[in-house]
Amino acid sequence: MLHMLILLAFAKMQDFAEDSYAWQWALAFAVVTFLFGLFGGPLIAAAISAVIWGLYSWGYFALLRQMADSLILWLMVCIGGIMLPWLLLMKLLANTAAQ
Repeated sequence: MLHMLILLAFAKMQDFAEDSYAWQWALAFAVVTFLFGLFGGPLIAAAISAVIWGLYSWGYFALLRQMADSLILWLMVCIGGIMLPWLLLMKLLANTAAQ
């Protein structure tokens, strides 16, 4: 849950900093993810997690930048982008439990 709140905070911060690129914010989020991963597991798991979350956040931040003109669309993408990882995790857990 903390990870999603940090992603939400980064999404709002990158909306205010218009002179920076989405990949810069995604790289910063990947570094935060890597540091969180170091506290809970081996180095390779932290690196893989940081790469996956970095790529996801890059697409997420780029999409948010394109939706900046419409508040309704921006809010839908913002909330949907936060919920998507949770929904994918729930589907994965449901498929694992069914086997």
